Amino acid sequence: MKFTDITNANELWQFMTTPSDGLVASMKVLDSDDMMILGGSGKMGKELVGLVQQADRLNGVQRKIMVASTFSKQEDLNQLMEMGVVCFQGDLAEEPFLDSLPDAPYVVYMMGFKFGSSDNWTRAFHMNAIVPYLVGRKYPNSSILVFSSGNPYPHTDRYGPGASEKDALQPMGIYGWTIVARESSFRTTAMQHAGQQITIYRLMYAQHLQYGVLVDLARMIVNREPISLAMPAVNLISQRDANEVALKSFNQCNKEGWLVNAAGPVWQVRDIVTALAEHLGQEAIFEGSESDQALLADDSKARQAFGEYRDSCPQMIQAAAQWVGSGGYYWNKPTLFGRVRHNY
Repeated sequence: MKFTDITNANELWQFMTTPSDGLVASMKVLDSDDMMILGGSGKMGKELVGLVQQADRLNGVQRKIMVASTFSKQEDLNQLMEMGVVCFQGDLAEEPFLDSLPDAPYVVYMMGFKFGSSDNWTRAFHMNAIVPYLVGRKYPNSSILVFSSGNPYPHTDRYGPGASEKDALQPMGIYGWTIVARESSFRTTAMQHAGQQITIYRLMYAQHLQYGVLVDLARMIVNREPISLAMPAVNLISQRDANEVALKSFNQCNKEGWLVNAAGPVWQVRDIVTALAEHLGQEAIFEGSESDQALLADDSKARQAFGEYRDSCPQMIQAAAQWVGSGGYYWNKPTLFGRVRHNY
């Protein structure tokens, strides 16, 4: 199945949770050891669980998968339990709950506080810096996959490959600084505990059909909203490719923290919007001028380590237009990408 073949939520789930041969081989190296996913009920977590389960099934492996989360939506808890996942409901920011969780050789850290962080810096630093340290202390003998972000990278040439893992970070704002603090906390605990290894996984925008940059831009076109060109370029990677890079990175965990970008090819926003509008049979409204620089990440390290991605950008763009044009279900978790911001 291709991205453009998806017509409903069931097909979308099957698409997003079908592992590549490369992922199946990579998961086989992890044997059948338990996996704990912290904050795994969000946008990527359930499908990451689905990928693990499908890869394990193909490998003939029975692995205990656990998810700890607040489960703010009961349907997320119900779905994971129906999948056979062991769920722990509670607030990971509360130490008694965190300390009560079982050990696991493999831990995926997916928690984070982004939207609203500039207005609540106390919570931002607690969730993005202190809680990571407590998690690292809780799992001293685990391989930990740390979901991070490319947000603190410096802006680079809009037509270039983007910032690489070797580039110095230049965080801006509360969110950017707390991302650096999150990574620093896990680096600290990895140095403190001989049995702990980590991967720091810097993700740019992942594309889905129920949320994401492409769907948001397509909806803006349909709603006749102006699209800002202030950020003139963006990386595009599908959510299943992003989850695959994450899971394959378990085999790269080390004491220093293996750094890897998951980003996808660089596309100019004007070209993306023009293609979306053409597929939708509508005209886009642009606002503002294009800068010479953009927040972009170079993911050549990931592609050299794990191979090329399965999903192409033209297919993702066409699929997003088809989904929005046909009234496909939307999670209402906007990325805010392309939104016009007025300062009065």
